Amino acid sequence: MKKIKYYIPAMIMLCVIFGFSAQNGNDSGHLSDSIYYFLQAHVPLPFAKDTMTFVIRKCAHMTEFGLLGLSFLYGFSHSFSQHLYKVSLALVFVCGCLDEFHQRFSAGRSPSLRDALIDTTGALIFLSITYFITHRQKRENRVLEKV
Repeated sequence: MKKIKYYIPAMIMLCVIFGFSAQNGNDSGHLSDSIYYFLQAHVPLPFAKDTMTFVIRKCAHMTEFGLLGLSFLYGFSHSFSQHLYKVSLALVFVCGCLDEFHQRFSAGRSPSLRDALIDTTGALIFLSITYFITHRQKRENRVLEKV
């Protein structure tokens, strides 16, 4: 029971993700538009508005699910020691599919396997970076121990 506290970040991320999914299509679109206009006011954007809002939405998905993957990894690292990255990535895929199913019940939204795969790609990127940083540090520590 004490280990449940390590899953609190994952639970928070799931609430955030499912909260965004509960938004209707108009609210979700207005949020993307707001970010687009903010960026446009500060930096030159390389693409038209429709393309940029698509990129903004997909980057947001990848970031949300990347953070979810890291939060699963954090919880699992305190519970068991094998296949942490694979289990975290698989669970993100399941959550991405559930999130898409959840969107089916939000007005103006529809489920998409492509979006679930984009979500999973975000987690894959975040987890891969974490894996390489962690293993590089371990390798450097082993080299220092030998010296």
